[in-house]
Amino acid sequence: MTLARGEPRRGSRRVAHAIVWPILALVLVGVGCAAWWLYSAAMSVRDDLVAARSAVSDLQRAAEDRRWDQLEPIAEELSDDAASAVEPTTKPLWRTAESLPVVGENFRAVRVTAEGVDEVSTEIVDPAVGLVGTFGLRRDPATGGFDLDPLRQATEIVATADRVVGDLRERVRSLDLDATIGQVSQAVEQFDGMLGTAQETIPQLSGALASIGALLGIDGQKDVVLAFLNNAEAAALGGGPAAQTLLSVDDGTITIARQVSSRDFPTAIPVELPVDESATQLYDSILLDNINAATSRPDFPTAAQIISANWQRTFGVTPDDIISLDPIALSRILEVTGPVAMPDGDQLTSDNVVSKLLNEAYFRYPEGVQSDPYFAAAASAVFARIMAADYDVWAMGQALVDAANRGTLMMWSADPATQALFDGTRLQGVLPATNEGATVAGVYFRDRSSSKIDYYLHTEATVTTDACTPDAPTFTIEVRLAFDIPDDVRLPEFVNSNLYGFYRTEVFLYGPVGATTTAVEVLESGLAATTGPSVTDLARPAEKFTVDMEDGQTALVRATFTGAPETYGPTAVRTTPMINPTTVTLNDAPCG
Repeated sequence: MTLARGEPRRGSRRVAHAIVWPILALVLVGVGCAAWWLYSAAMSVRDDLVAARSAVSDLQRAAEDRRWDQLEPIAEELSDDAASAVEPTTKPLWRTAESLPVVGENFRAVRVTAEGVDEVSTEIVDPAVGLVGTFGLRRDPATGGFDLDPLRQATEIVATADRVVGDLRERVRSLDLDATIGQVSQAVEQFDGMLGTAQETIPQLSGALASIGALLGIDGQKDVVLAFLNNAEAAALGGGPAAQTLLSVDDGTITIARQVSSRDFPTAIPVELPVDESATQLYDSILLDNINAATSRPDFPTAAQIISANWQRTFGVTPDDIISLDPIALSRILEVTGPVAMPDGDQLTSDNVVSKLLNEAYFRYPEGVQSDPYFAAAASAVFARIMAADYDVWAMGQALVDAANRGTLMMWSADPATQALFDGTRLQGVLPATNEGATVAGVYFRDRSSSKIDYYLHTEATVTTDACTPDAPTFTIEVRLAFDIPDDVRLPEFVNSNLYGFYRTEVFLYGPVGATTTAVEVLESGLAATTGPSVTDLARPAEKFTVDMEDGQTALVRATFTGAPETYGPTAVRTTPMINPTTVTLNDAPCG
């Protein structure tokens, strides 16, 4: 029989079958083994990542509770779990699986997460834990100054953390979670959330370390001005910088070079400093020609530069850094240090420092001028107590963070690189530049009675957000003011207004970034109340009210702002740090 061209012989078919089936069987077995290995490896990675996540939680709790002796063993567990999780993902078979259709992105997502946890463990957690257990403020026996090596190490660790976390977020954000199964998506989102929290925390740490470094002269000799704000004579940032101390700092050594009061600076002669026209419209010429008004605007860089210009003009000193704090901040600090003894035997404590410095001192020294040496002595005593460094340094760190978050501790540096480290922190003393994350409104006060009467001022702010029209949300701010002076108190002239027979308070309401003012109202005028000017300041609509009151009277003012179409975060309010904190109420207007 003749075969057609190309027709295989039966013997050839049998030979082919004999060869193909074993090969196919081997392939199937190989695929099965590979699939089983990938499954087993994936389950192993999952278990290790779950264990690593648990270790991270344990680490955070131990750090919060300051159980320093437990940090190292927990960090070792995290390191072992992270290394075990990442090991299977380095194999060629795993990388091959990443290129498979349908399932490949799952393997890539798991690998990126495992590598990320391992990097966080080795590059951030391990060195941080090694430092934390020994970190502290120690003096060099030879110089008497503070040993700055731990601070330098901490700064390097935070810089590394900033780089690692930023890189990891980029890698995580490159994953296509729509192509992954629910369990993988959830794990990746949890890891991304952890990285996001770290990214929010790192600037706070950088700013705190930069401020401590500047105060200790980590970069060489610096002139640092400590401005003590007087909340009894309110200004937007807390109060006027009535008492100031010049520190000379150099490589851990700190000395008091000079102590001055606002009386030592000339008045009615403006310093030469360019400021926004909106600032002078709102806060008048005294913003630049009276150092006590330097803190009128809710923007600490403005205040710091005015203070710096005054030091340059009056004393020929150009400060490198300016730090402001008030007795409210001191109260929080004294919770950590304990009481401070004054030269006359009196004691300043966390409970009494606000009343003693902002009220009782004026009854003790009713003429006012005699109080300057008292404030200088208090500043020296508190400074010496802090410099003793015989307290829990971590508790002090938390106290300073709390003070900054309340707006009672701020810092500015003339060095742009150092100043940039404060970006995004409350330490910077600025309003946010956008409405992302939070839509921040501002409620601020300034005394214009030339008095110390704000010890008795009580304020309330109610902010109502109407988002029923998303393209044009409205934010209505109502502020109520009232003085409450006890009947049995006879005020010294220095506390009472020496300009008028009443008390004059200016109220400044700031709307969200990019909004416009749509209504300004005086609902209760007290003795008298006026409005204006209305300006755009700090990229926000700003409204000014001037309110005159006598004791027992109440005033109520309101401004409504309308936002432009954009994404708005939850409404938040920042206020002047008052002796009697402003009561803030947030309301959402009902729709329909």
